Amino acid sequence: MRALLLLLCAVIGCGRVLAADGAAFNAIGYSPDSRYFAFEQYGVQDGSGFPYWDVFVIDLKSNEWVKGSPYRALLESETAKVSAARDQARAAAAPALKDLGITEPAQLIAANPSTEAVPERERLTFDRWYESLGARSTEKSQLGVRFDLSVEKIPLPRPAQCPEGDGDSFGVRVNLKDLQLGTSRVIYEDKAIPDSRNCPAAYDVAAVVAQSGMPVTDRLVALIGVYARGFEGLNHRFIAVPFTLSD
Repeated sequence: MRALLLLLCAVIGCGRVLAADGAAFNAIGYSPDSRYFAFEQYGVQDGSGFPYWDVFVIDLKSNEWVKGSPYRALLESETAKVSAARDQARAAAAPALKDLGITEPAQLIAANPSTEAVPERERLTFDRWYESLGARSTEKSQLGVRFDLSVEKIPLPRPAQCPEGDGDSFGVRVNLKDLQLGTSRVIYEDKAIPDSRNCPAAYDVAAVVAQSGMPVTDRLVALIGVYARGFEGLNHRFIAVPFTLSD
């Protein structure tokens, strides 16, 4: 199975490669000051058939996991339910979510799930709408600004745990383009491949989320899909990249 999937990656491009174990994600929310963000990923492991659930709590200012994160649950039974893993992981994360005040809902700005058939997985275009602060409820005016978020894999030294005969591993560069102004900038670029990514072969753009409510904040989060080598092929997981719409 692994050889077949890697062959497909070479033939049709990693942007369309299938995942042997494709995680789902859910944005839990933000702290009121937009500094902290939490999301979760979950599914069933390839090979073992064990359900898992991971909760990530991120300091968006430093772009690092908060102490104790991620909170993971893996139930080593093929008959166990994903919901049971959810309950364990959420219970472990609950004190941190409470202490950091992660109570504000996240708004899904755009999404590109791995199961959706699209011509290009490495790019996502979205609008960010602002309601005029001086507009009356009966005279609302909005300004829409369109952005293009894209990823590209970059060659970096292979992590020590990645076998040399198992294909190359890559880091990621995330780009944001303002289609109205025609400007673009790099919002994130790996300097090294973290061990936690488990030999990544490709990336995609899964979603963009923002904090709901007023006042409007420009502190958004891109959920980037990571295709990493697993037991039966490429597994799909997520990393969070915080960014703002302006420099």
